[in-house]
Amino acid sequence: MSHKVLIELYVPELDIKYNLFIPASKKIGNVILNLVKAVHELSQGAYPINLNHALMNSDTCEIYNVDLNLKEAKILNGTKLILI
Repeated sequence: MSHKVLIELYVPELDIKYNLFIPASKKIGNVILNLVKAVHELSQGAYPINLNHALMNSDTCEIYNVDLNLKEAKILNGTKLILI
């Protein structure tokens, strides 16, 4: 079983927060793509699928490098992220 991290994801375009599990071994770029697809489905298509998104830490305002994995980016259980 792969290790997963529980994050709080805020999506400003929809003004909605989601609590989601994301795989700890994936790179941020892959995580962003999966989050965009998940939010698109959860919002019943209201959130557009495109490649121009980034992931930001809501406490530090750090925008994550897409080549890092979650451990390298120090994303842990309870981390609050913003999908921009």
